[in-house]
Amino acid sequence: MEIDLVCFGNVTIDDTVQPNGKTKMACFGGNTIYAALSASFWNDYIRFVTPIGNDFPSRHVQRIKDLGWDTAGMPERNVPTTWQWIIYEYDMTRTWIPRSDPSNFFELSPKPEDIPEDYLKSKAFLILAMDLRSQEILAPYLKTQGGIVALDPQEDNVVGNQERVYKILESVDIFLPSQAEVHRLQGHDDYERAAKEFAQYGPEIVGIKLGENGALIYEKALDKYTKIPAFRTDVVDTTGAGDSFSGGFMAMYVKTKDLYKSGVAGAVSASFAIEDFGNERLFHTSHQEAQRRFDKLIQKGPVQD
Repeated sequence: MEIDLVCFGNVTIDDTVQPNGKTKMACFGGNTIYAALSASFWNDYIRFVTPIGNDFPSRHVQRIKDLGWDTAGMPERNVPTTWQWIIYEYDMTRTWIPRSDPSNFFELSPKPEDIPEDYLKSKAFLILAMDLRSQEILAPYLKTQGGIVALDPQEDNVVGNQERVYKILESVDIFLPSQAEVHRLQGHDDYERAAKEFAQYGPEIVGIKLGENGALIYEKALDKYTKIPAFRTDVVDTTGAGDSFSGGFMAMYVKTKDLYKSGVAGAVSASFAIEDFGNERLFHTSHQEAQRRFDKLIQKGPVQD
């Protein structure tokens, strides 16, 4: 069977604290599941690679299996699962406080040897936030496999490591940073300028995620910007919104090569992610629900200045 997209990243257990004091403990989190579930709204041929800790709750693995997912890309490591507090402020900035040993982050990030052989024939690969060393290994390796390579950087890794990130971009076709990552990498908030700056290092497409303001997509070959609107909905927890955008964007891009449709798919995916704690809403989203939101948003057209 053909595979259109493989998502690479981490799984976590998250204790989330909202600005109003509301908490949700032990959420099933991690960028890989956010991205893969979101990608599956638009494309049936999705796989993921994400190592799990030796104490990772079996009920979460079973939930994935119950959806019919292949779990061949979930090797178990002999270290505990990544567990963390995520504390949000009223401006939605967040602080990550590890409850497990941060030195295990590299061990819990995917390596080339973790990838099932048939996954390497995928049309596209999405490298999500993980240990920077793992991204440095995966990007050039996956580039040799012939598929489209996309990178979603790790927000906390980029400060002081800008040159290492730029080097990774030489092996990347699509770069999908958040507005916070743009600021940390480039030191400014001129997103159109930043998109061109990133493209100079290698990517043909740069998609900057702008939260409630949607996204800005830059296509280097045409020197063209496309502004994607956000899908407005009630916000419960923004954890995983960026990962969900990236998964939705890549799943649609592989199918259509249409950047506006891909951006809208990403925006719709993110809208579901923020409606509940953890990835719960994504587990309960149907293709029909996603398509209805897609149809509603696509009619608006790109954002005009």
